[in-house]
Amino acid sequence: MKKNKIIVTIFLIFILTMSLSITVQAAKGSFSISKTSVSLTEGGTTSFNITATNCEGQFTISSSNSDVVKVSQSSVWVTGSQTVTLTAVKSGTAQITINAEDVGDTSENEVTGSKAISVTVKSASSGNGNSSSGNGSSSSGNSGSAGSSNQTSNKPTFTSVNETVYAESSVNVRSSYSTSSSIVGSLEAGDSVTRTGKGSNGWSRVQYNGQTAYINSSYLTTEKPEESNEKDLKSLTVDSYKLSPEFSKDVTEYSLTVGGDIDSIKINAEATDSKAKVEITGNDNLLMGENTVEIKVTAEDGTVKTYKINVTKGEAATIGLEELTIEGYTLNPAFSSDVYEYTLEINDTSVTSLPINAKASTEGANVEIIGNEQLIIGENIITILVRSNEETATYQIKVNITEKTEEQIIAGIDNKDLYLYIGIGIAVIILIIIIIVVKNRHKNSDVDTYYAGFEPLGKKGENNAKIERDTNNDTNYNLENQNSKLEENKDYIFEDRKNIDKKSIIEQNFGADIQQDKYDLNSDSNTKKKRGKHF
Repeated sequence: MKKNKIIVTIFLIFILTMSLSITVQAAKGSFSISKTSVSLTEGGTTSFNITATNCEGQFTISSSNSDVVKVSQSSVWVTGSQTVTLTAVKSGTAQITINAEDVGDTSENEVTGSKAISVTVKSASSGNGNSSSGNGSSSSGNSGSAGSSNQTSNKPTFTSVNETVYAESSVNVRSSYSTSSSIVGSLEAGDSVTRTGKGSNGWSRVQYNGQTAYINSSYLTTEKPEESNEKDLKSLTVDSYKLSPEFSKDVTEYSLTVGGDIDSIKINAEATDSKAKVEITGNDNLLMGENTVEIKVTAEDGTVKTYKINVTKGEAATIGLEELTIEGYTLNPAFSSDVYEYTLEINDTSVTSLPINAKASTEGANVEIIGNEQLIIGENIITILVRSNEETATYQIKVNITEKTEEQIIAGIDNKDLYLYIGIGIAVIILIIIIIVVKNRHKNSDVDTYYAGFEPLGKKGENNAKIERDTNNDTNYNLENQNSKLEENKDYIFEDRKNIDKKSIIEQNFGADIQQDKYDLNSDSNTKKKRGKHF
């Protein structure tokens, strides 16, 4: 029984240890794709799935030859599963590569690796014969000559023209006048091409990138789309400075002042119309005194609107900071009043502002801190302006905030794996201790067995002397003789006391006149008959 308990205990600890290991391993993430090879016909499409297991993140998809196969999207965020479409452009082969760009598993471990799909693209029917067009021999069931006759009779005629046409919406440009022909390019709404022929089948023959191509005429128009004349700015800001007056799309002239140590300013300008172009000049190599920065916005129709910023650069500042510290952080390089740029690395994404202490070197100078609010992960620019009368000194701190990285306890071993190994080691040690303790207890458990269903009264000693019993003359056991012998054998009183108690218990239950061989404690036959039995 005890051996069985030991085996069960060992088995349970083994199962617990293995479960812990399997649970940790199961948390590791991986990803797979639904296809590894594809065969397509020109103009055809197919799709495949990216499946993320115990992970999620950004995956990139690229084609080794986009002239042969195009992907519907170059980057996708996958949580669970995501579908990506492939389009065959022309005959040839290409390999689609799916790469884990920024993927993490449920244990915040990085998941890396890539998968590939081999794609073969076959030539499609030109649309004037063969099975796919429905006009050739294989689809009609006619002979080859009949198919040739149908092909000739069904060939469209094109009326020669020379005109500019515009796409009314997105449309494919094909190698022939059929939707089953290969795609050689595409036009977006408003794009123009030269049409050289109008077909009787509703297709147009055009010149596209120096070659003859075809577009369905229903997507084309000879009327030039009205171009937008929107040329306003949606926003205008200057890093670390405030414009005067405050920006408005209808205000075209602003001003600001920089210190003599500033050579350039960074301007951020966004047009209201996405088709408008923005050009910025004059913001570099600032000269002492007055400088003019121009922001030109060119509308789709070619009209231009110009915004100006008058930048005044003063003499080298005679004022500055006497003290610049950030509680809990160290600037790089160490602060000096004539050093105007510093960097600070922070490995804590919870930081959104810094306790900056900036003291001007000139009494009465005003110190203004810009950009020390709502710090984000990545690079942040904090500007400290010191102003006195017409002078301005500018200090900048580049703050780079990154996620805290956990230092490895042992180089080369991930901390989570290390904790797993330690846990398994502790479990094994506990298992060994349990086995030793149980084994020792079993070895030392030589306890007297039950007699007549009563509790054992003590252990048997290896050197216990047997007390002689005189049963020749007194079958009821001579207690006086026994007591005298106990006096002579005091070393064995405990064993004798035990036997006396046993006799007393038997007499109380079965009477004093019971035959001796029924309760003789030293009788071999009695031991065999009664030991371990219940009355």
